[in-house]
Amino acid sequence: MQIIEQLKIMVPYLPQIMQQAKFGITITDPNKKDNPLVYVNKCFCEMFGYEYEEVIGINCRFLHGSDKNQDSIKDIKDAINKRIPITRILRNYKKDGTLIYAELNITPIMENNKLKFFLGIQKDLSFEKNLSEKIRNAQELSNIGYWELDLIKNNLYWSDQIFNIFEINKNQFAASYDSFLELIHPDDRDLVNDAYLNSLKTKEKYSIQHRLLMADGRIKYVEERCVTHFDKDEIAIKSIGTVQDITKIKEIEIELKKALSLMDSYKLAMDKSSIVSKSDLKGIITYVNDNFCAISKYTEDELIGKPHSIIRHPDNKKEIYEDLWETIQSKKIWKKILRNINKYGEEYWVNTTILPIIDQNDNIIEYIAIRHDITNTIEQKNRLDNIANIDSLTGLYNRNKLYEDINKSITPALAIVNIDRFSEINDFYGHSLGDHFIKEFSHKLSNCKNCDNLNIYRLQGDEFVIFNDNANRDKFLDKIYEIDKKLRKEKIEIDNDFIYLDFSIAISYESKEVLLRTADMALKAVKKDNKNILVYNDNISRSDEYKNNIKWSNIVREALREDRIVSLYQPIINNNTMKYEKYESLVRIKENGKYISPFYFLSIAKKTRHYVEITKTMIEKSFKLFENKKEEFSINLTIEDILNEDTKEFIINMLNKYKIGDRVVFEIVESESIENFENISKFIVLVKALGCKIAIDDFGTGYSNFEYLVKLKADYIKIDGSLIKDIDKNHISEIVCKNIVNFAKDLNMKTIAEFVENESIFNKVKELGIDYSQGYYFDKPLEISKK
Repeated sequence: MQIIEQLKIMVPYLPQIMQQAKFGITITDPNKKDNPLVYVNKCFCEMFGYEYEEVIGINCRFLHGSDKNQDSIKDIKDAINKRIPITRILRNYKKDGTLIYAELNITPIMENNKLKFFLGIQKDLSFEKNLSEKIRNAQELSNIGYWELDLIKNNLYWSDQIFNIFEINKNQFAASYDSFLELIHPDDRDLVNDAYLNSLKTKEKYSIQHRLLMADGRIKYVEERCVTHFDKDEIAIKSIGTVQDITKIKEIEIELKKALSLMDSYKLAMDKSSIVSKSDLKGIITYVNDNFCAISKYTEDELIGKPHSIIRHPDNKKEIYEDLWETIQSKKIWKKILRNINKYGEEYWVNTTILPIIDQNDNIIEYIAIRHDITNTIEQKNRLDNIANIDSLTGLYNRNKLYEDINKSITPALAIVNIDRFSEINDFYGHSLGDHFIKEFSHKLSNCKNCDNLNIYRLQGDEFVIFNDNANRDKFLDKIYEIDKKLRKEKIEIDNDFIYLDFSIAISYESKEVLLRTADMALKAVKKDNKNILVYNDNISRSDEYKNNIKWSNIVREALREDRIVSLYQPIINNNTMKYEKYESLVRIKENGKYISPFYFLSIAKKTRHYVEITKTMIEKSFKLFENKKEEFSINLTIEDILNEDTKEFIINMLNKYKIGDRVVFEIVESESIENFENISKFIVLVKALGCKIAIDDFGTGYSNFEYLVKLKADYIKIDGSLIKDIDKNHISEIVCKNIVNFAKDLNMKTIAEFVENESIFNKVKELGIDYSQGYYFDKPLEISKK
């Protein structure tokens, strides 16, 4: 009789109950070979997608597919052999291959102590399993683990994620409250324990952050949340909670606190060292610090709500502020040196930087201005300018100022006035009365000019210059004739003698690059021809000049072809250690065992393509020589060198090739005009990025410009030899050098004295605090071997 018939006899309605059950039911016959299925209910067929007839008579192992090595299968086989009940979770598969997690309960059915069949009940756990998997994934993603503590049985359950957070093997760890406390940082155990015990006492949930001490000494930060359930008698029965790894958050928080602390320090430092203000989008002041109040002499209440024009100097051009607003409203930083006035009309100078503050939507929300008081620096600069630009004997402008004014001129006109036979006056009456004569002559010349657009300069010794920077030629010439006529009627008393004034005047209207040179040529011609006044023309110099240019062009060409352009190196001495720390590369032409000075050929070479070749040759030879030496070496560059794209590219290539930028100093010849400052600045930034330093050569003469000096951010200032060569005797030179040194120290620049020719000069140089010396007192320019 079939088993199902037997069941009908035993329980009449059991087959109907089994068919309508919501879980899969199977019956296998242990008394037949391979323990085949003899019954499955409707739910089983629906669960796995098989028809009844497809499964009856075969072993249920077909449900495992290829996944036959499950531990649960082995357990079930052992239970069947032992004829004992068992419950396990299996990975079973539908007919279409879909995975199902099923809870299988197998029960042996006995009759008269004899096994009749095995009853199997299968419950589909896929939903619960998927939900559990989702929970586990969520815990992993959020770094949150779940735990339960049974306070009655003292059993502690941890989710897998807690084991991951604590970095321990779940199979080697017996989870308990005491073992949990052992994993907490020793300094935090009491904190955690007290929090938990207090929650039991107050019956309230809690949240706490604490540290974990990992096996390798690392620190982790976690946040724990816990709630405890109580029975009706208010006895704690179960605590449940979560543990979240917040290490990254905590580290970010710690770094953020450090950053905020650092920002506070920066703000404090800026407030203490800088003049700070903030304004709204219309320029109305919303904040000022104490330094702003101190320098402006206004109180905070007097400033807040006012426009910044309250401190604007009336002489400042409106274009400055138009540029300011255009710059900051385009979300760029604006920088400039400004002259302001305080509450009482007193002027002061500030180096100003204004920054637009941008929000996350890229909108400007306010402006912040940071200023530094440079009034003393500007005043010192003005004093230096006055010292450097005024002739000490006559009080007139000197050669430095003339060079500067020529450079700024538009259509210049210049006249050199040379006193005839002054050397005879000087020799006969002596130098003291000779100086008196020069002073009196300068006064009379100044009185004769009677014209605002003419300036008078003492060029040197017995030579003076009358200059107009934007002249009408005819009017200028008329004025010179007028001055000549008046001045020749004058006389100067010396030692009870009256000397009538006798002088020669040479005029030039040439371009500013050759203005002074051509006037000097005209002066030689006017004295040679014994005339009073002569205007320069090309016939005066063209033939001799062309002949000389051709001669030296040929010499340079041959020297380049025969590799006779050489570099000599003059040492630069550290005034404190007396060591040879640096060398300056100096160009020469070697001919017949002698060295030809650049005085003869370099200015002519500049007019030809050979000049670029000379520059490249100097750079390459210097780089090769110093490649394996430790000393710094300097190379002279003109503005033309820097602006020449071919030369600039060659310099960068050589720096990249030899990798010695940290020992290269580029000396920019300061006596030249810097008109294209933006390109010069870009070059300096480029070579400094490769480690190079910048020196300003011949500083103190020519176009000495302190503003350029600040902008160029030079590392060294080379004080011109004309100031150094008689510094031990000339008090004016000493004052000029002293101010240059002070100015350099304020800007953190080192100073180098050129033309140190003897011990007396060297002692004065050291006394003034100049850092380095260069000159024949130590050594002349030398050839240096590669060893």
